[in-house]
Amino acid sequence: MSIIDKVKQLISIMNENELSEIEIQEDATKIRIKKNDIGYTHTISPVAVPSILHPKLEQEYPPHVLPKGTENLVEIISPMVGTFYRASAPGADPCVNVGDFVNEETVVCIIEAMKIMNEVKAETVGEIVEIYVSDGEAVEYGQSLFRVKPSAKAT
Repeated sequence: MSIIDKVKQLISIMNENELSEIEIQEDATKIRIKKNDIGYTHTISPVAVPSILHPKLEQEYPPHVLPKGTENLVEIISPMVGTFYRASAPGADPCVNVGDFVNEETVVCIIEAMKIMNEVKAETVGEIVEIYVSDGEAVEYGQSLFRVKPSAKAT
C-alpha cells in the first residue's frame, strides 16, 4: 500500500471515529495526521527501528537465522506490535498450516494494529514447519511467528 493510500485510509478512520489526531508507525516510517479548523496536516518521517530478537535467540545470531542444529531453517518474524490472527476473518481457514509450502508473496497471517489489519508475507520460499503463536495472541516487533524449511520449489 502506498503512503498516499495509507494517509487516505487514516483520514477515513479519523472521520469515522471523530478523531482530531492520529499517528502510526510501521517499519521505518511514521505517519502523523492532525485535523484543525483549516483541514488536515500530516507528516511522514523515517524512524530508527531497534533490532530486537526473539528471546530464544541469542545476540550472536543474526535475524532470521537459528542456532546450530537448525542451520537450514528460517524464521518469519513480526514486523510490528499487534494481535496475531492465523486467518483473514473469523471462522475462515488459516492462511497457512504446518506442511504448507509458501513463497515470498504468500500471506502467512494477519496482525491487527490500531484496528488496521496488516497482512504479513512469508518473504521466503519453503515449507512451514512450526507455528510459534496462537490465534488472538499479542505479538511484539521482531517476535518469531513461523519456522520455515527453505526450498527451491516454487509454489
